[in-house]
Amino acid sequence: MQYTHGGDVYGYRMAFGGREPLDFSANINPRGIPEPVRTAMHQAIEDCIHYPDPECRALRAALAARWGMPASSFFCGNGAAEVLYRLIHTLKPRAACITAPTFGEYEQALTGVGCSIQIHSLHKEEDFALTDRILEAITPELDLVLLCSPNNPTGAAVSPDLMARIIERCRKYGVWLIVDACFADFMTAPFSLEPHLGAYERLVLLHAFTKMYAVPGVRLGYCMSANTALMDSLHEAGQPWNVSVIAQACGTAALSCAGWEQETAAAIAEQRTWLSEQLRACGFRVYPSTVNYILFETTCLTLRERLLARGIMIRGCENYRGLGQGYFRVAVKNEADNRTLIRAIQEVLTDGKSDHGAGHGV
Repeated sequence: MQYTHGGDVYGYRMAFGGREPLDFSANINPRGIPEPVRTAMHQAIEDCIHYPDPECRALRAALAARWGMPASSFFCGNGAAEVLYRLIHTLKPRAACITAPTFGEYEQALTGVGCSIQIHSLHKEEDFALTDRILEAITPELDLVLLCSPNNPTGAAVSPDLMARIIERCRKYGVWLIVDACFADFMTAPFSLEPHLGAYERLVLLHAFTKMYAVPGVRLGYCMSANTALMDSLHEAGQPWNVSVIAQACGTAALSCAGWEQETAAAIAEQRTWLSEQLRACGFRVYPSTVNYILFETTCLTLRERLLARGIMIRGCENYRGLGQGYFRVAVKNEADNRTLIRAIQEVLTDGKSDHGAGHGV
């Protein structure tokens, strides 16, 4: 099995004698785990003598209070990826539309149910932003449209006006619309899709605790929809104890951390501006981002390997449909780590010039 995502610190440790990398390949909040969340997870160990609550009642009640919707509108899972796979296996679409580039698990999940996939290509000349061209791709022949906003790996968010038109187009033809909003809470001015849920029962929003609360190892995500029959069906699409005792405690505590998301988004925005400017100064083409990661392009095709030798992991994006060699994604971390990354990149590029006499820009 080939690992195709970022964050493979285990492989790095094995390859480099147990050394710990500086990981820019996974888009995790550099502030770490909030103290109330850490405390709640430690305290939950005592409850691990019991099976987890299969209905995630306390967590769903906290989500209901957060979003102002009934608890029956939520389904919690072992990370957003598990929720996505349950959604696809429950809906069993025959024809679906996804964009490219975007998160690779969408295509894998759809392929797993024998779905015919229509690829809507995002254009480099438009900074890989979703435009109103997508409206023409939404036809009565489709069962499902799956969008990521903000998109992974580009960091571009769909504008509120366009998203409203997409929802209306899907409503017109009775097409399911799943919007993966797992990175939306990193935006300084996120727009809310939740008001659209009551107006369209075939709209599903996907969220995760993973990135904002720095708990990728806990595995916790959820979806929300006004279609409570769909939420009930998701319980029947897999084993019942899919969210651990510790994960449920983690999510409930995270939802009580007032101001954490807003403070994080503001700090990330400041560092994102600085890091983008520095990457451009290195001669890279940097694509606009609204969140905690940046996509860039360079002719230095060995950048990932050379940084790896210096103890730094970045995400090579050659396995994203619609990208290829020379595209990389880096997380936005704290100031000290970001400066370490830029210094290492400058060293790599300087070494490359002396070795080959070649440029590195795009």
